[in-house]
Amino acid sequence: MTKIENGSDTPTNVQKYFESIKGNHAALRQFFSAMPKGGDVHNHLTGSAYAETYFELAAKKKMYVSLETGKLYEKKPMEVETIQLSKDMDDLHNHRMALIDKWSIRNFQPYKYPLGPDEYFFGTFGLLSALTRDAENLAYLMRELKVRAVKENVQYLEVMATSPSVPTDCFLGGEYATYDEQLKEYVKNGTYDDARKLLEEIIGEFDAKATKAVSDYVKFVHDLDERSNTLKNHLGVDTKNLVCRYQGYSSRGGEPLKVFAQLYVVHKACAEESNNLLVGCNIVAAENGEKSMLYYRLHMEMFAALATKFPKVPTSLHAGELTLGLGRPEHLTYHIGQAVNTAKAHRIGHGVDLPFESDYNTILGLMSSKKSPIPVEINLTSNEFILGVKDSEHPIKLYHKAGVPIIISTDDPGILRTSLTEQYALATLRYGFSYEEIKLFVQNSITYAFLADADKAELIKQVNDLLAEFERKISIRHLEPDVSGSEN
Repeated sequence: MTKIENGSDTPTNVQKYFESIKGNHAALRQFFSAMPKGGDVHNHLTGSAYAETYFELAAKKKMYVSLETGKLYEKKPMEVETIQLSKDMDDLHNHRMALIDKWSIRNFQPYKYPLGPDEYFFGTFGLLSALTRDAENLAYLMRELKVRAVKENVQYLEVMATSPSVPTDCFLGGEYATYDEQLKEYVKNGTYDDARKLLEEIIGEFDAKATKAVSDYVKFVHDLDERSNTLKNHLGVDTKNLVCRYQGYSSRGGEPLKVFAQLYVVHKACAEESNNLLVGCNIVAAENGEKSMLYYRLHMEMFAALATKFPKVPTSLHAGELTLGLGRPEHLTYHIGQAVNTAKAHRIGHGVDLPFESDYNTILGLMSSKKSPIPVEINLTSNEFILGVKDSEHPIKLYHKAGVPIIISTDDPGILRTSLTEQYALATLRYGFSYEEIKLFVQNSITYAFLADADKAELIKQVNDLLAEFERKISIRHLEPDVSGSEN
């Protein structure tokens, strides 16, 4: 693995200046706005675009919306009361403000919502699905991510953009029901060795029948990236130097064979795609959902089987996005462990339930391994809103103390109304990290990115150069006064 060197040559007055502003939120925002931040490697396309952009796009498309629920419709539904959005509509401002509140956490009032913040958050994606299933609209959203990255001094994006389409029979034809029944029986009985053998058998079926789905998926991702590059932006931002790569994924809330078929297509596409644009695989959605919990171990076995078939395809798994109260305590004890030990994840997303994991020390030992470390992607605002975990409840310091590489990322900055700049400010305010530690987090975002070696080496040089120039400017601005008495 190509690694970025931790710069120990940071000017002393830069470090001292940073120490002087560690308790000043506004000063930290100013500092991190200007600081090159390397990569944001944990972000979801449909959750990263701001609600203002969704409104702009929905009004342009003249879509319909239920003001009661905030759900968008491409065509006027007969059974639901809706209004049609447009830039010339009556009471434009009030409707726009109300929908921004429904499509993000802005002004969220838990006492007015019948379910928890986690349900509110994950429910937002369904409200926008009429817009996000269209390729042209996704390119419009992707353009926003790229523009924001450039404005925020981010050099690399690794985006969870879309999941592949698979047929209802999951390439298995008349054998679907038999495979489905067998897998579920193995889960019921806890016979995961048998489940693993069956998954390997199913991979053989996929090999023979999923070729077109793989090529269609590769084309979709390439078209998404190219379309987003052709769209102009009102800020006049040039995004051509931004490095952007994509992860594919499946939603863990689906039926097991659909999840497996989608994970297979992503792995196969990553292995065969020649331009290194599609670079990794993930699994998403609420980790405490019914199917997420019931099939968690099976999902990890799926990744294990695919890792054997496609050993060079990197994976970053949402694991341990749980805390006390979101589920029974005994189910907080194994999610990260199985992602690391069974699924062989290359990075862990969230990892919040670490303190409850029964194999705590072994997990930290594996993740901090010098030979093949497994970084953790930290999403502070996301964990605070969805899980209610912040300050000393968050395990970020446990990971850092154990030597696990930390990557600061955003998760869903549009819905969460945040940015990568703010995530660095919160990390400093809450946990007191030094500039050298913050700089290491920036470097980790490139060191552990799912990039081809040549691309990574080039980006490492670029980020190093940008950090050096940033430090030079800060150093000049905050030169220490000469107290020697010399007039030379």
